[in-house]
Amino acid sequence: MFNDERKKGVLLAFIATLALANVYIFSKAALNKVHLFQFGFYWFGFALILNLIFIRITKKKIKLSEINRKARLAIFLNAFFEVLGTILFFTAIKLVENPAIVSFIVNLGPVFTLILGFFFLSERFKLIEYGGIAITLIGVLLINYSSGTSFAELLSKGTLIIVFSSLFFSIALTIAKKNIQKIEPVILTSSRIILLLLISFAFVLIEGLSFSVDVSSVLYMAGGAFMGPFLAVLSSYYSLKYIEVSITNIIISTKSVLVIIGTYFFFNLVMSGNQLVGGALTIVGIVVISLAKRINNLSILKKKS
Repeated sequence: MFNDERKKGVLLAFIATLALANVYIFSKAALNKVHLFQFGFYWFGFALILNLIFIRITKKKIKLSEINRKARLAIFLNAFFEVLGTILFFTAIKLVENPAIVSFIVNLGPVFTLILGFFFLSERFKLIEYGGIAITLIGVLLINYSSGTSFAELLSKGTLIIVFSSLFFSIALTIAKKNIQKIEPVILTSSRIILLLLISFAFVLIEGLSFSVDVSSVLYMAGGAFMGPFLAVLSSYYSLKYIEVSITNIIISTKSVLVIIGTYFFFNLVMSGNQLVGGALTIVGIVVISLAKRINNLSILKKKS
């Protein structure tokens, strides 16, 4: 049975899932009309305003002077890898025709999180976790497979961008999880938003782009900014206060089902049979990995008690 705190964590993870699904739809709709840097300026500009409103309403007292050097380094590293992951993510959204495909390949994130734990946290894999990794990788390859495709072509440019994006997000998540009890999640979200806004603003000027965009694009970016950089990131980070990363990963991996529905109604796009099967395998792989991780953690706790 879930206690109240775990119920709160699960609810927050579901909110993050729903919000993330909408990010794929809103961002694709906007990026079909505007340049990537114009998109970034408005998207993260709206997100920063929302974050400031959240801080004001909740009356959170953020005293940067009380954050020690180690925590500041964690904030910087988290923001750095979040920025890299985010830039590559939206590049992939613009490049890949169907955003549902992006949403499935992003499920590689927990695989990278597991591998990072192996190399940097001295964690060891169980046999079932190897199985989950294999299932997820097979799913990604199947998504990119079509008749006559060579092995070298199985990882397209768009896919590679998503893979690296997932890797950087996983590094950021690992840093956040390790420091989430010491640092308010709103600080983590605000730092990445500010950096991304400044980068977008600078490149709009450097590229000589206009700040003027059509109204429909502004509405898409405003709605997406609420769903993504604000609601999804904030709720997913807060969920980590109450439930394990493994549970959050399982819940969030189901976002792809919602994205499939959204892309059909918004863009009249459907996935091929092999893409659907491959996408389903990525979700199965994440569920296997996450459940194995949870079972392993529970057995460790039992031994200690």
